[in-house]
Amino acid sequence: MEEKKSRSQLMTVLKTLSRNKMAIFGLIILLLLLIMGILADFIAPYDYAKQDLANAFQHPNAQHLFGTDEFGRDIFSRIIYGARTSLLVGFVSVGIAVIVGGALGAVAGYYGKRVDNFIMRLMDVLLAIPQTLLAIAIVAALGTGLTNLMIAVGISAVPTYARIVRASVLTIREEEYIEAAKASGTANIKIIVRHILPNCIAPVIVQVTLGMAGAILTAAGMSFIGLGIQPPNAEWGNMLSTGRDYIRGYSYMTMFPGLAIVITVLSLNLLGDGLRDALDPKLRN
Repeated sequence: MEEKKSRSQLMTVLKTLSRNKMAIFGLIILLLLLIMGILADFIAPYDYAKQDLANAFQHPNAQHLFGTDEFGRDIFSRIIYGARTSLLVGFVSVGIAVIVGGALGAVAGYYGKRVDNFIMRLMDVLLAIPQTLLAIAIVAALGTGLTNLMIAVGISAVPTYARIVRASVLTIREEEYIEAAKASGTANIKIIVRHILPNCIAPVIVQVTLGMAGAILTAAGMSFIGLGIQPPNAEWGNMLSTGRDYIRGYSYMTMFPGLAIVITVLSLNLLGDGLRDALDPKLRN
């Protein structure tokens, strides 16, 4: 019975989402970017790191669709490989934030009192620091590189997910089935994992899509200032940073990486808005 109810709710959400043309558009763009990133080795016409100084600063043409940079590297190929890097940062950093923040929020909301007070005051301290500034501080301590960048962006987003999960847990823990589980002697950790967290998924899913957009922007911004992924690795932020020195004569060097960031963030935001409408019964048509 419970399985049929869950399946019915899922079908209702998918049906509502399918009617949102902008959300479907965002989903299609995101899927295309994912495919492009996964199959970058087969799609990219050139090696993203291969230098060809004789063909440096070529404007977009038939051989190089997006032109070449100051080292003669194909910008189109670097954009394709940059999709893999940016989406990887988005997925992994948000995954870190969801796991750590979700666990802290669930514990704080379920146990309450001193545990809740301690965890949430710690989250308040982190929230008092702008997310990008906190990520910069963490990278400055750990060092630059892809792994450290994902850790920094993930940790900086932990308070957001902790507060979302805590708010849901505070409501759910008062439900009768939770009281019944407690009365039957079910362990607290089992109640949290089996009964509470599954009912917190809806707001978390929406925040994940929007949070990925923020994570990609944060990572690009940090690479832009030299604290993220370093050249010759292909990443949209460091491509923008390199291209700004030549923006007057070779504007395409910044235009294409910038458009890639805009399109990716826009697709995630459109999908996030659509999921919010589909998962909230009050907003369903």
